[in-house]
Amino acid sequence: MKGYNSARMALFLTVVLILSSAVGASAAFSGRDGYGRIGLRAGYPIAFAQPLAGDVFNEGDYFGIFNAALEGGVGFSDYLELTIAVNIELAKWEWVPYPGFGLDMGYGTASAVVGCTGYFIAGDIRPCGRLDLGVSFHLADDDEEAPGYVQSVGLGLGVGVGCQFVFGDIFYLEPYFHWRSHLNGSYEVKFDDPRYRTYEEDYENLPMSLHAGLGFGFLF
Repeated sequence: MKGYNSARMALFLTVVLILSSAVGASAAFSGRDGYGRIGLRAGYPIAFAQPLAGDVFNEGDYFGIFNAALEGGVGFSDYLELTIAVNIELAKWEWVPYPGFGLDMGYGTASAVVGCTGYFIAGDIRPCGRLDLGVSFHLADDDEEAPGYVQSVGLGLGVGVGCQFVFGDIFYLEPYFHWRSHLNGSYEVKFDDPRYRTYEEDYENLPMSLHAGLGFGFLF
C-alpha cells in the first residue's frame, strides 16, 4: 500500500512539473481587482477513515473511492477569493469471508460550503490555500434488501493547498491536496420498514478523507 501511495505521489509531482514548464513565468494573469472563477475538481483519497464501528468493518476492503467538487469564486484581488463549492465523495466497502458469502456497503458524503482561497503570489502560477465550512450530509447503506441505512447531518470542514497554472488568462489547471471531514460525531440508523424504530449511534471515526487530485476551470 505504501508503494502504491508513493507511485501516486510521484505521478502528482510529475504533473506539477510539466504544468510549470508549460506555463513558464510570464505572470501575465492578474485578478484585475475583481474576477470570477468556475471550475471542477476530481481526486482520489490518500487516506480514508472508516467511520462505522465493528470488527467486521476492519476486515473488509475499500474500492471505488472518489471525490469531486463543483466550485465558483469571486476574487477581490490577486491574493484573496471568496469560494463557494459543492463537494461529493463516494466509497465502497466489501467483506467476503469466503466464496459465496459477503457484505457490501456504499458510503456517500456531500457538502455545500463557503470559504476563502488565498493566493500566495500573483501571476500565471498561483500557489494557493483554501479553508471552507458548510453543511455536510453523510449516508451509508448496504447493497442487500435490508431496510436500514445510516444518515448524519452536520458541519463539514475542508482545508487544502494547490497551485493554479493559468493559460491565456482564461483557462487554468490546478493540482491539489485537500482534507475534508464530516464533523458530526453521531449518526441515525433509520429504516424504511415502519416496524423498526430509528436510533442513534456514535461514529467509530469521523468520516474523513485526505485526497490528491486535479482541478480545471475558467477565469472571467
